[in-house]
Amino acid sequence: MPTLEEVKDQISHLDTTSKLFGHKEIKELPNILWEDERIEKLVQGLYEKKNGILVATNKRLIFIDKGLIYGLRVEDFPYDKVSSIQYKTGLIFGELTIFASGNKADIQQVDKKIVRNFSDYVRARITEIKEHPNHPSEVNQNSSGDLADQIKKLADLKDQGILTEEEFSAKKKKLLGI
Repeated sequence: MPTLEEVKDQISHLDTTSKLFGHKEIKELPNILWEDERIEKLVQGLYEKKNGILVATNKRLIFIDKGLIYGLRVEDFPYDKVSSIQYKTGLIFGELTIFASGNKADIQQVDKKIVRNFSDYVRARITEIKEHPNHPSEVNQNSSGDLADQIKKLADLKDQGILTEEEFSAKKKKLLGI
């Protein structure tokens, strides 16, 4: 997991215009982010009438609300489960709508200057995941039976001399996500 200093360094390089981000939520990020996860975009807004931050990482979307009294709420949206994202802007604020697994999440009161850029990034990630579903930076969604079959096919190719031991090992690691 990244340290708080590493998280703050990643955030400092973002193209955000608002510096009003919830410091309580940012302090929680080291406990929420995965080991190889990077913060790519970040917006502040309201989700189900709770103020928090929506973080776009290289792996998923994460909404974080660190309440004053009731604790911590974290909801994540893996990119392979997100079907689309929409945005709209008003006079002062923008709004993001995320469609994932048959559900809809509205993030309101987002800085209208960055809502389009955030939406474009997420849309690009969704497209990338759909075009390259077994990308090594993403969790392999194959069932264990399919995975075993694929490894067996690779082993057969190695036994036939089509793949070298190194190629077999590399492809097997890629399938296993390691």
